[in-house]
Amino acid sequence: MSHENRKEPQGWMATGTPDRQTVTPDWMAIDAPEIDGVQVKEIRSVATSTGYLTEIFRGEWELDTLPVGQVFQRTLYPGSVTGWHAHAVTLDRLFCCAGSVRISLYDGRKASPSFGALWHKIVGPLRPAIVVIPPGVWHGVTALGPETALLLNLVDKAYAFEDPDHWRLPPDTDLIPYKLV
Repeated sequence: MSHENRKEPQGWMATGTPDRQTVTPDWMAIDAPEIDGVQVKEIRSVATSTGYLTEIFRGEWELDTLPVGQVFQRTLYPGSVTGWHAHAVTLDRLFCCAGSVRISLYDGRKASPSFGALWHKIVGPLRPAIVVIPPGVWHGVTALGPETALLLNLVDKAYAFEDPDHWRLPPDTDLIPYKLV
């Protein structure tokens, strides 16, 4: 039923706020990030005779035009939090293969049209998605559920051992209006 045709409930003690649409009729999420430069692609797994196949990244998706310079995985124990971190020049592409995580983003770029915006996305094998995070956007990851989460990162520039492009803030910093813990 469209929102225009929705009737307000009559005779209720309280009516509350009606839900907004969160998925399309084919169950694709409607949650475009309101942070400039952040891209998200919901990915559908393909059932095979032996399990499922899930594509993680394809250049033709045109999420960004940068190369993949390094791929690494990170395990997160249940309930663990990475803390806030950002990069000056590196683009992150996050994909959760096992378990479930909440990726939280905060736009710390003063020149960005979405400066100060906060956004969250829960991803994992049951709802696969890749989240592309541009430089200057602070991000933190929280492992959800009872199992260890496995997070892949397909960065555009490999980690520089001598001069890391990694900036950190604690998960409960007052500089970001959301506490990861």
